[in-house]
Formats: sequence, C-alpha cells, structure tokens
Amino acid sequence: MPRLSQRAAALQESAIRKLDLTIARQTDVRFHRLNIGQPDVPTPEPLLDAIAAWRPKVVAYGPASGTMACREAAADYSRRWCPSLRAEDVAITTGGSEALLFAFTAICDPGDEILVPEPYYTNYNGFATVAGASIRPIPTRIEDGFALPDDDALDRYVTPRTRAFLFSNPGNPTGAVYPIEEVRRILAWASRRGLFVIADEVYRRIWYDAPPPSALEVDEHQDVVVVVDSLSKTWSACGLRLGMLMSRNAALMEKVERLGQARLGPQPLAQAVGEVAFSLPEHWYEDVRSTYRGRMDALVKGLSGVDGVRAVRPAGAFYLMLDLPVDDAEAFARFLVTDFRHEGESVAVAPGPGFYADPSSGRSQVRLAAVTAEEQLVRAAELLGRAVEAWRGR
Repeated sequence: MPRLSQRAAALQESAIRKLDLTIARQTDVRFHRLNIGQPDVPTPEPLLDAIAAWRPKVVAYGPASGTMACREAAADYSRRWCPSLRAEDVAITTGGSEALLFAFTAICDPGDEILVPEPYYTNYNGFATVAGASIRPIPTRIEDGFALPDDDALDRYVTPRTRAFLFSNPGNPTGAVYPIEEVRRILAWASRRGLFVIADEVYRRIWYDAPPPSALEVDEHQDVVVVVDSLSKTWSACGLRLGMLMSRNAALMEKVERLGQARLGPQPLAQAVGEVAFSLPEHWYEDVRSTYRGRMDALVKGLSGVDGVRAVRPAGAFYLMLDLPVDDAEAFARFLVTDFRHEGESVAVAPGPGFYADPSSGRSQVRLAAVTAEEQLVRAAELLGRAVEAWRGR
C-alpha cells in the first residue's frame, strides 16, 4: 500500500469537532451545542441582500490577493484604528484559516517554531503542521486570567528555530483581553528578538469591559506585525469563508501575493459581501457586543451554581474555559454525548486537552461557546451541573 506523508500522520484531530459524528448518530436527545463557535446571531440583512443581488454574467477568477474593491473596503474599515493602512497592506483570503496558513508559510521554513500562549485555538496545530512548522506553547494560568509572561520568561522559550509569536486578542479559548500596553510590550520584545508577531483578531469586536487594541495601532514596530481577521464571528458569516491578512511589511505581503497566486483568487461572491460588511455602521457592532454580553453573563451566572467549577469571566470573545471536578475531560465530553440525558437533553462541549500541546495540562477543563440564546445557556449550565453529579456517581 502507498505510504502517506509524515505530515499527514502528524495532523491533530480537532478538539472542537471530534465528537461531531457521534453527536449526529444520537437520535434520542436534543443537544445544547456549546462545543463549536458557530453563532446563531442572524447574519446582517445587508449581507444577505448582497448575496441575493450578486448575479455576474461570468463567475470569473479574481486577483490573487482579492479584488481591489474588497481590499480597499477592508483597509478603510481598519483605518478606524490604523489611519496609515493601505489597500496594498491587505490580502483577502479564504477565511481567517487561510490567512493563518499563509502567514505561517511565508514566515517559517520546515522545522521552524511558532510561540503561542497556551491554551490556544486547536487548529493552530493543523496550520503549523501543513506549513512544516510546529507550535511551541507558552503556559498561562486560569488563576491569573491567562496573563502573558514577562519578557524574561518569554526569552526562555526562544530557540534558534523560533520565527514568530502568535496570540489571539481576545483569546480563543480563554476570552482574555490584552490591553495596548501589553501589545506594545510584546511587539517591542519580538522586534528585539527578530521575530514576527501574528495577531489573531477575529474576535476583536466582541468585548465586555474595555475594547481590545489592534496590533496595527502600534506604528513603531509595524514591520513585525501580521494581523488576521475574518467575517466569520463578528459578522456571523462563518460559511462565507472570507478572511484578511494585513501587514505593512511589504516583503511579507509580496510573498503572500505569491501564495495567493498558487491557489488563484478567493471566492468572488464572498468579496462582494465583504465590501458591504466592512461598511456597516458602528452601532451594529455595539448591538453585537450587547447580545454576547448578555449571553456570557447568563452562562457565568448559571455555572456559578455548579459545585466545583472554576472559571474566570471572559473579557472578550464568546468562549469560557473552565475547570470541572472531573478527572478526564475527554471521557466526560463523550459521556455527555453518549450517556447523559436529562428530560431528553444534554450538552456538547469542547474538551480542554485539545487546546494544549500536552493534553494532560487540560485534563479537567472544557471550553464552552456562548453561541445560543440566554435561556438556552442557563439550561445548558443546569444540565452541565447535573452531568457532573452523574459523572461523580458512576
């Protein structure tokens, strides 16, 4: 039999989707799906109108880095916090996932490393593997709100193969928000070490107390900054698969253009919708924040009644990483799907080990996504509490 590549063999199963097939096979239960960050917030009407109105004579190839109209719209949107950003500093991609893959590929040679605060978005592993690189985790702790280590501690993780520092702000799965002082510190540290900083800002418009800054705001280290964003979460348009890679490093953007040429152009309909999305009025983002703030408050309040749960209220995004009084989060997540039932209902969660390089680090943790209505989140928290009791009583 022909041999598959070592790269394919190294691909990690998604902690977020690994139970999907098992869930689909269950016919006796209604699941509260808190395992996947798929919002049920309606996609804005102007975006749906743009989809309905799109009727070209020919669905043709477009430019490798996106149409100039979409790039200019994305740049104009981002100039709210980075006035000097040009359309040439923006590449349109097939979702934020491709933007991350392009960044990893442009920055890393095979065998290179990317530093990432842990716990981290599980798919970073897959993108790094495909790019021939690897994730080197930097532990953070739930006890101190997943704060980033100081410069001296960061220095200890740098090796001759380190090429970049990657972080999400707000964090996925942690919900941590890093203020401008921290972003400046990280950029200055990376600049001294000759590293790129890849800022995953897909959730940056979803915050509860103070707005997360964009790494694009910091002019003095612009050559090291790469920002990734996407329509998926803020605009509730996951299926459009439209993302952005932004950097004022011209040499990097030229290589991203070549990567785009290798896969031809991103989807033209999505770009037409993106032009509309980037022009939405500011009050729309305020409404989105209000929706998620209410949901997160409801989820946190519901979980406060579950004995033994330990969590830090997120400052942004719509995820909550929590410690449960269970000895094996993977087994507990499967128990929720295959065994636990209460009045015909159960909960689907993302097991915590998948957000760590060493799965034992998240052995008692799960991630919840506040992507359903408040009353459903309250019910899900109640079910989770009942499931913990049932798990203990096995």
